[in-house]
Amino acid sequence: MRSQPLRVVLRSQTLNLFEDTSQTKVFAPKRARTRTTPRQRNTKINSTTNNSSHTNQNGHPLTSKDGNISTLPIEEKLIRPSISANLPNNKTNSQLSRHPPLETLSYELNYCLQDKHELVPASQCLLGCVIYIDEREYISIVSKDDLSTWSKTITDHGAIVTDDINLVNLTHFVCAYRTSERFRQVCKRGTVRMVTAHWLSDVLQRKKLFVPNLAIHYPSPFEPNEPDKLPLAKYFFTMTGFEGIERARLRYMIRSLGGKYSGHLSKWHTHLLARENGKTNKFKKAFEWSIPIVNGLWLSELYLGNTCALKQPIEERYKRLNGTPPIDHFSFDQIFVHDLLLPWSQPIRITDEMLNLSIRRHNEQQHLLSHLPDMDTDNHYIKNSYHYNEPIHSTNQSTINNNETISIMLSGFNMKTLNYYETIIKSLGGKISTLPHNTTHLIMNRFLRTEKLYECINYVTYILNKNWLDKSYEEKRFLSIEESDWIHDQEFKSIENFFKQSISRRIHRQNRPLFIGYTFFLTPSIQPSQIIIKSIIYSAGGHVRREFPTIKRLITYNEQTKLPNCLILSCDQDKLLLKDLHTYNNTDFQIKILSIDFLLQSILHQEILSFDSFIIKI
Repeated sequence: MRSQPLRVVLRSQTLNLFEDTSQTKVFAPKRARTRTTPRQRNTKINSTTNNSSHTNQNGHPLTSKDGNISTLPIEEKLIRPSISANLPNNKTNSQLSRHPPLETLSYELNYCLQDKHELVPASQCLLGCVIYIDEREYISIVSKDDLSTWSKTITDHGAIVTDDINLVNLTHFVCAYRTSERFRQVCKRGTVRMVTAHWLSDVLQRKKLFVPNLAIHYPSPFEPNEPDKLPLAKYFFTMTGFEGIERARLRYMIRSLGGKYSGHLSKWHTHLLARENGKTNKFKKAFEWSIPIVNGLWLSELYLGNTCALKQPIEERYKRLNGTPPIDHFSFDQIFVHDLLLPWSQPIRITDEMLNLSIRRHNEQQHLLSHLPDMDTDNHYIKNSYHYNEPIHSTNQSTINNNETISIMLSGFNMKTLNYYETIIKSLGGKISTLPHNTTHLIMNRFLRTEKLYECINYVTYILNKNWLDKSYEEKRFLSIEESDWIHDQEFKSIENFFKQSISRRIHRQNRPLFIGYTFFLTPSIQPSQIIIKSIIYSAGGHVRREFPTIKRLITYNEQTKLPNCLILSCDQDKLLLKDLHTYNNTDFQIKILSIDFLLQSILHQEILSFDSFIIKI
């Protein structure tokens, strides 16, 4: 199978299920194959609510953290959050809205989940699920140890992982393809939900069970061992307008179907996947060169087995990019997965005893988290990050200016590499830091938006790549910092290193924490978890309100900051909770609801950015 890296994040374990190292080759355009199968009816799967969901506006992948397990870098958790309210437990196959809301990235299907679904704690989101993983389809790309860790993570979230495919109460069968005899055997039972590792990853990321709503959540109907017979074996693609997780998923589908992908456009390309109409140079060139331009819907339905999408001329619905209603690039016709949706018409049974046990487990995990700061961090290096529970106002930089004491925090390393660099630091006389405000150097494996980065940038003097440690180890001493030692991010292209500029701004204001005097209120569905966001706010000197702010606080200014007394950080999922606030707006003042990116981007730049780019419209 040809594939592109798509991270499957399972709390403490990242699985590179789809590593692609092959070089892109150019194929001359071939005429699309046609089949004489009847045209399928056009009943799209769309949202059951009017809410829409977005990834972060700047494409940030965000993290969540559970228990004592270390949190993966934010970039490695580039997964969409959930949208919509709770699903009714007793509705089956109800009529769905034909058209999705604007820019819907992840819609919910109106099927059944668990009994008492609304009472299940987030940390036990897989409660009642009995899962069989077809390891034969993943063992070639995932090690045995990773699969073992994967199973443990699933179990920690309330599910039972079984190796008995004939188990009567089996609820989920995890596989990549529909072509195996094992798949056919289980699917005939009609009660087992057939899903992929992508779906399982998204459930664990959202911490919420949901009906598969993306094409890659369903096993592929094509035989991977016959690459020449895959529907896109002679096709060559590029795309425009898609970013982040959207781009990764589309790339994965292209390569799973046998297609070739490149980042540039040439006359040899057979198709351009476009998000919008006429916005980019690629789009204009494709139009000039008569290269077919299609939307994401075309690829999603093809992935699910609709080879009629390859017919010429291409159906208008596959070419539509603008207009009313707006196109949802990740919707698809329900008819292609009708049989796979049938098991979701019945809820997963959960007894009162199971529910009570899951609540006790959840409370134990929360209790463990709340006591984490009391652990001895001086003599034992804790692998997971410390969470701040109150604002930090310290501006003491004596440790940073003292060359004799170098306190280093590592970020973005796997366990084996982490232990290796810890040994190097100790051998050179440095100290392993677990508290950002006591850290002088943040060393990163590569640039990743991790929680440690957002907290350490408020205090450290240097944010460096691992090469500095490697060179220091060779010289048996900590070397002076050179320009090439700084971590580099392609997104921020400037003559001077971006992070060096940010730290200079902080030092220029005498290391005063960025958000001193600021108060924030966080809405319930904000991502990453509130524990992480609170810790980031506190590390920057800000405060967090537990209760919803009064209208008076929202419409009055703080004399010190010249900003509202309280800023609301929210997301699209919580728009309904805030819909009445606009009634209090007037010509003199408007209540502004901001996305989490306002906080994160301001911390990275070490300056308060303008609200205008981060306002969520209610």
